[in-house]
Amino acid sequence: MSEWKIININTWWKAVLMLGILAAIGATLFDIKFIESKHLFGFGLGLIFIGIAFWMAWKTASTIAYGGILSTKIVKHNFVSILILIIGIGLIGLFGFLIVRGLV
Repeated sequence: MSEWKIININTWWKAVLMLGILAAIGATLFDIKFIESKHLFGFGLGLIFIGIAFWMAWKTASTIAYGGILSTKIVKHNFVSILILIIGIGLIGLFGFLIVRGLV
């Protein structure tokens, strides 16, 4: 199991990033009959954008307290990460609607 330590999914945005990568790869490699491949690829791209935006915003905050250094992980967005996040949410909304409309 030591080779799987590279894929350490311990936060929700890492899972979103991995699902986006799998959806985009699945849309390009496989011929899915009941869903449009271009819609699935766009949905996966939106998931990838959201994962990258939160990866960019993931920071470590350290402070000196109680005779030592305390560190914690925080999410601190900048302009670029917010822009990528908005694009990702827009892609998920648009292509999610197109996927559902194609299924109905």
